[in-house]
Amino acid sequence: MSTGDTESEKFSWSDKDYVVIEPVDAVAIYQNPAGNIVIRQMGPMGEDDSIIVVPRSRLKDLITALQNELGE
Repeated sequence: MSTGDTESEKFSWSDKDYVVIEPVDAVAIYQNPAGNIVIRQMGPMGEDDSIIVVPRSRLKDLITALQNELGE
C-alpha cells in the first residue's frame, strides 16, 4: 500500500472504512487478599485505572448477568 499524499489525505482513524480493530485498554482479573474478585482496566493515557471489586459470594450473579447480555 502506497503512502502517497492522496491516500494520506483520505485516511482518518475515525473512519470506520479503514479501522477494523479499535483500541481496547487492557483488562486484568485477579483475586485480592480478601478473596474478592477484582476487575481492573488500564486507564487511558496514564490516567487512573478503573477498578471493580466483586465479592466472591456474588460472582455467579455477575457471570449470569454477563451471559444474559450475550444472549446465552
